[in-house]
Amino acid sequence: MEETERKPIFTNTLHTSREIYLELFRAMRKTASIVICVIGACFFVYACYHLVQLIRSFTYYGESFASEPAFWMLTGCIALWVILLVWVLLTPKRAVKRQMRMNQESYGTEQMELEMAFFDDAIELHNRTSKSELRFLYPSFKKITETENLFLLWTGQRQIVVLGKLGFDGTDIRGFRAFMDEKCPNAKRKWRKAE
Repeated sequence: MEETERKPIFTNTLHTSREIYLELFRAMRKTASIVICVIGACFFVYACYHLVQLIRSFTYYGESFASEPAFWMLTGCIALWVILLVWVLLTPKRAVKRQMRMNQESYGTEQMELEMAFFDDAIELHNRTSKSELRFLYPSFKKITETENLFLLWTGQRQIVVLGKLGFDGTDIRGFRAFMDEKCPNAKRKWRKAE
């Protein structure tokens, strides 16, 4: 008897681009970026306030504040926050450039073509560019997040399966959410409300 190829419930196709990678890397670093910005902003305001007070008091008495260690410490805190802010803002763009160079070097193209087939028991990921395949069981996903154009499925080992919202065949965004709610009841889910 001939074995028939099993048919997926639905599929998702993703063609990567600079914009897709940028959205992915920003989503991956979102929490760290927020923490750095909030804590940094508090230190920045604190340092600026005390720096102004220090300069005012030294100017009032006609003394030089440049030799005061507190002046340099506060200036250093402000400079450190500015450096961290620039680092947070530029890191995703640098990561995208690095990823595109790696794709070009490894596969001869910057873009990757990925197809995910959703079966009853697992997701099979086919990387058409590298001709590789991976299989993920639904219980392995611990977190599911959503960005403007992507769904990100995170495993317990921090691997990410990336799905394009416009790439579904056989379901739509609402159907996908309902399917993942059913298949991954223990995963943390963060669905966007604006759809």
